[in-house]
Amino acid sequence: MKALASALRILDEFALRNEPLGVTELAERLGIQKSNVSKVLSTFRDNGYLYQDPITKKYLVGLNAFALGNNYINSNRLSRVSLPSMRKLVDDTGHSAVVSVMQGGDVIHVLAVEGRLFVDGRWRVGLWMPYHATSAGKVLLAFGAPNQLDYLLKTRGLPYVTAKTITDQRKFRNVVQKAEKNGFAISRGETLPGSSALAVPLFDGSPFAVATLGLICPEHLLTDEEADRLLPALQKCAREISLRLGAGTYPFGH
Repeated sequence: MKALASALRILDEFALRNEPLGVTELAERLGIQKSNVSKVLSTFRDNGYLYQDPITKKYLVGLNAFALGNNYINSNRLSRVSLPSMRKLVDDTGHSAVVSVMQGGDVIHVLAVEGRLFVDGRWRVGLWMPYHATSAGKVLLAFGAPNQLDYLLKTRGLPYVTAKTITDQRKFRNVVQKAEKNGFAISRGETLPGSSALAVPLFDGSPFAVATLGLICPEHLLTDEEADRLLPALQKCAREISLRLGAGTYPFGH
């Protein structure tokens, strides 16, 4: 089981980083012997979960890994019930819509529909982002387990991502409390300069939010006035999805 755990740690690096990875850098990063890393990578390559560039000899995600992840989307109820409402939201607002969840201390977008005002950035499906630099992370903490925020602040802190990332714990707690009170959160250039997001919670009948629904916007377009205009449509969409997921009611909006 120890060997399997090491192999999964190596594979996890490809989920966390959108770049080719080599034997030496993985061995140094994970503290695993190069010979063991090389064997694991070769096994994943031979079974289609990784692809090795014939020139650089570095490794990338393979087709079997893509197929495995795609099966998660196809079989996930959250994705199935969200997509129709998300498409209408994108048509109505012009902005890209995303559904996001949190695992550990990171946020991942599991579903997205691009709008005509698409802004290219790190919000793409399947990429992990730090909890504190996203509107989704703030909302999931606001409507998550009570001790989750304290735990993440203690173990992960608030590392710098961009010049606009909140790195002060008192200020970040205030932002999370505001999200809990108002039912939404905004981030402006905190993960990627030029990109902003507005997010609201999704519920399924359990005490805590299971995911968030968000709109990704060019930073210069998401003014306070624009956020006020977009919020009712976002909340309406979140209500539709939440009710389909089994929530008895949706506590925000009309």
